Amino acid sequence: MLASAMTPEFDARLRQLTGVVSPILIDLSHFVASIAGFLLMLLSAGLWRRRRGAYWAALLTLIIGAVLTVLKGLDWQEAFDLLIVAALLAPCRSAFNRRSRLSEPLRPGWLLLLIAGVGAMLWLGFFAYRDVTYNDELWWRFLTDKQASGFLRAGLMLAILTMVVAGRSLLSSPGSHDHGPASPEDLTRARAVLDTAAEATPEAWLAMLGDKALLFSPSGNSFLTYRVRGRRWIVMGEPAGLKEERRELLWAFAGMADSYGGAAVFYSVSEAVLGDLATMGLAVRKVGETAVIEVADFSMEGKSKQNLRTAVNRAEREGGSFEVLPPGSVGPIVDELRAVSDAWLKMHEGTEKAFSLGRFDPAYLDLTPLAVVRSEGRIVAFANLLTAPDEAAVDLMRYAPDAPHGVMDYLFTRCTQWAKDQGMARFDLGMAPLSGLEDRRMAPVFARVGALVYDEGGALYGFQGLRSYKAKFAPDWRSRFIAAPASTPLPLALLDVALLTSGGWLGMLGLKK
Repeated sequence: MLASAMTPEFDARLRQLTGVVSPILIDLSHFVASIAGFLLMLLSAGLWRRRRGAYWAALLTLIIGAVLTVLKGLDWQEAFDLLIVAALLAPCRSAFNRRSRLSEPLRPGWLLLLIAGVGAMLWLGFFAYRDVTYNDELWWRFLTDKQASGFLRAGLMLAILTMVVAGRSLLSSPGSHDHGPASPEDLTRARAVLDTAAEATPEAWLAMLGDKALLFSPSGNSFLTYRVRGRRWIVMGEPAGLKEERRELLWAFAGMADSYGGAAVFYSVSEAVLGDLATMGLAVRKVGETAVIEVADFSMEGKSKQNLRTAVNRAEREGGSFEVLPPGSVGPIVDELRAVSDAWLKMHEGTEKAFSLGRFDPAYLDLTPLAVVRSEGRIVAFANLLTAPDEAAVDLMRYAPDAPHGVMDYLFTRCTQWAKDQGMARFDLGMAPLSGLEDRRMAPVFARVGALVYDEGGALYGFQGLRSYKAKFAPDWRSRFIAAPASTPLPLALLDVALLTSGGWLGMLGLKK
């Protein structure tokens, strides 16, 4: 249809038609037929994804297109072809069983095909009318200059439509408005799951930040947390709840993302769920390591722990004390905590994080145990502790500029001992991004680039320094992974995680105060 609209009609047929149809109607049919061809190219993406609405729209456009091709130049062969396609499509209604989304943008591959197709048709038109002298009056003539006027009007509209579709596809985020932050009711449900979960990681408590959407299993006894950025639907951590519901919940999320034309991405997952993700056909890459202390084996004895012993002894010799406050204890000390947090942010010229890290929010801090260090009765450092059935992890960490030297060593050491006293098996010091990636000749490009950034990116982020600091506690380094469909560029998915965590480009580049 586009090729026909971009090239001249047969003169003999056009003369027969002009005797019974007005020139304006012929030119209008030519114009609308070009738009119908463009719509069919758009609808092909919906047909490929088995959209019910695309099926009905394609049938209607094919029939209308057949009528228009007759009116614009008695192109009965072309009309016959369109009707054959409609007849072949009509019996296939049951195959198009997915809900339609009028606002769904094109994926990059389809967008490139569309641009290439329209570009080729515009070239064909200019080639067909290469002998025509172009001027301003040509835009307003009808059926003259070998129909060059109709080509110009149709070509301009195709170019405009292509730019509109391309701009919208590149800038839109399908599903983001429908899947925003969780409601208070959903947070209450998630809290109930966390209190009774048979299987959960400490990261599952990040759901209570309220900045992510939640997807529950049909029973309501399991959930996962996610955010939508662009075409990528990014899950933070692993599902919490019942182990037997985990795989179905992962599949349900992937299907939901796919229904919006998005790609499901699972960030910071452990080896425990790699089997399920591999079953789903996802590509998996390592993104770092988390420092986990086996608390039963933790000790401050030995030469390698000299720094820890020194930090603990100095802190307590200078009047420092450690305490873990139960959930619900933030209210009376919130002003002290805020002063420490504000001073820490000012000292580091940073802003609050989100998504994969906690932030200073009294309501959030009030949900979990809170470790505090006091010096002469004043709080100088604190950290909230995320707990799971047999594990605890440190989340938000802040200390005052005038805190005793080594105060964080003291805090982490006592937190590890507290976890042991609580009967927990492990204490998680947090993740070291890009740690453990191999720069070998046969390693994936993703790993090699990540290893290069880890080695040379100290000015941007202290990757090696962070790992070295945590290494003094002699932890067990456990891999963390990102998983996504093979068609999804994992570096871009990891960039989306960084942007979500930092609050956008300004936050990630350190320009947001």
